[in-house]
Amino acid sequence: MNRITSRVTYKDILTNGKADTQRKHILKLLATGESLSRREIASVVRMETSSVSGRINELIKQGILTEDIKRKCTISHRLVCPVRLSEV
Repeated sequence: MNRITSRVTYKDILTNGKADTQRKHILKLLATGESLSRREIASVVRMETSSVSGRINELIKQGILTEDIKRKCTISHRLVCPVRLSEV
């Protein structure tokens, strides 16, 4: 049941333009040149971490973002792979 609901919600996000808006917020933030964790991004753009992760995974697959060197997250204090804009 949860899988079906999640798939329906995901398809709705993709078709209603919400995913595009979320991607734009993430890309605008990363355009500063910073390398940020998913949780740090979520905190700044005021999105759920799961939503940020979904958009980031899409952007990594498209080659727009890349994972950077591991470091401690300023929020969770755990070792994470932050992301940054890929070099063109």
